[in-house]
Amino acid sequence: MKQKATTPKRSHLDTLFLAYFISHIPITLTVDVQPLLPADIIPRQLLALNDLLTRQLRDPFMVLDNNGDRNGGLAWFRSLLVCELVLQLPFFFYAVWALWVSSPRRHLPLLVYGVHVSTTMAPILGMLFFGDIDRSCSERMLLSSLYLPYLLIPLAMACASYSKCASAISAPTAKPKSQ
Repeated sequence: MKQKATTPKRSHLDTLFLAYFISHIPITLTVDVQPLLPADIIPRQLLALNDLLTRQLRDPFMVLDNNGDRNGGLAWFRSLLVCELVLQLPFFFYAVWALWVSSPRRHLPLLVYGVHVSTTMAPILGMLFFGDIDRSCSERMLLSSLYLPYLLIPLAMACASYSKCASAISAPTAKPKSQ
């Protein structure tokens, strides 16, 4: 008799992290990559989404190439987008797999990712809260609420993964019986 394959039991946090990574793949490929590309090669529907972000929500980071001045001079933000595309996007696929199968080796890579993304979100949120951008308080708060989950979820990931890694490192080792 064949045994039925079972889905590994996931914690609520692992389920949240899995949803985060699954949703982040299309977001990276359709939204976050746009400021790195010439506007004339971006599909019209995606340009409409960018227009919503930049004109209606007044997101200062996602501005497309206008007269050769990419992102209004925010080269530091573009460098974070390059890191997201080159370093993080491949990791998203690993993370989806590792979380899906509840790999016991997922914690250290998730810790590294969580710390990395938390630190990259600091200048973005800092710019929204304290930067010299022409936005009202309510616009800054709205934009911050859109970016804040990308700090809070990776930060929770880093904390949970650190706890798992620390427990594994400090777990008592079996002592051999003395003869």
